[in-house]
Amino acid sequence: MEKKDSVAIFLKQVGDNIRKERLKKGYTLAGLGEDIGLDKSNMHKIEQGKNITLVTLLKIAAFLEIHPVLLLEQTNMVNIKDIESHSS
Repeated sequence: MEKKDSVAIFLKQVGDNIRKERLKKGYTLAGLGEDIGLDKSNMHKIEQGKNITLVTLLKIAAFLEIHPVLLLEQTNMVNIKDIESHSS
């Protein structure tokens, strides 16, 4: 089993946070994506841990009517070596 780097874990946690908040508000992937200008496929990739821009994060948070920091909550630390070697 391949060990994920701390950046991949961070991005996956952001995606999980987005999914949790989306479901709490009762939105589908397609519905949320459409409202922020993305298709269902891209929303799925985001929830799976795709690297996103801060503007996209802000759009998602604004649409879900939550503070963006809630989407960034983490239980793990990010390792500087993983950041330096991570490709976007």
